[in-house]
Amino acid sequence: MSALQWALLVLGAAAVIAIYITSRRGEKLPKDWAPPGGGGGPAGRAPKLPGQDQMDMFEARRDSEFDEFGVGKPRKRIEPGFGEGTEPGETAPLFGGAPSSPRQEPSVEAPKKVFEEKIVTLLIAEREGTAIFGAKIHQALGSVGLVYGDRKIYHRPGVSGPIFSVASLIKPGTLDPADQDSLSTPGLTVFMVLPNGAKPREALQDFIATSRALAEQLNAEVFDANRQVFTPEAQRVLVAEVDAWTKRNGL
Repeated sequence: MSALQWALLVLGAAAVIAIYITSRRGEKLPKDWAPPGGGGGPAGRAPKLPGQDQMDMFEARRDSEFDEFGVGKPRKRIEPGFGEGTEPGETAPLFGGAPSSPRQEPSVEAPKKVFEEKIVTLLIAEREGTAIFGAKIHQALGSVGLVYGDRKIYHRPGVSGPIFSVASLIKPGTLDPADQDSLSTPGLTVFMVLPNGAKPREALQDFIATSRALAEQLNAEVFDANRQVFTPEAQRVLVAEVDAWTKRNGL
């Protein structure tokens, strides 16, 4: 493959991944958020960060103690005393009325941990630099247990979402089985966004093994994001990078 072909393929892969990740993040924005000056909600309101929400200070008083005239509920009069008849932690009133309880502080939601995002990418390209045709691609994707789904690409399904995904190197990256007879592409991009709900080391091992299995079936080679052949040494480097990310993020 020429340098120009490689440059176009890498740019295409980067664009496909960017489109997928951006759209996935966009789905998580609050409904009332809008970019500064935009529509669809209060302009300029930024999405709330995890842990910023607090319970309403008066949540415990949802069932109001006052009627529509501001008059409290009737209470039995109690003669002044010196704490007689009060429960532990209660304070006897000076001028009658029900004993007061210690003030309850509103509970605060514990902040959620924010993880550093890491994107891992491998490229699969035909050894001779020729196109790979749709029927062969879909057969290979199905044989390694990948599932067609969101964004019209293939995924390794996980408990909380895709563990990793496979798309065409040609924008917009779709791999619709309905179009397999007309599909041809110089290769595939396999990408994984961490964290994804799976154990990082196990997810990476599956990611690499699946990429190699696909390449074998497609008479293709596995390359890293720098267009270099994905050698055993390159694999060790990638595993070390993910292990370091895992340690930094306490996973």
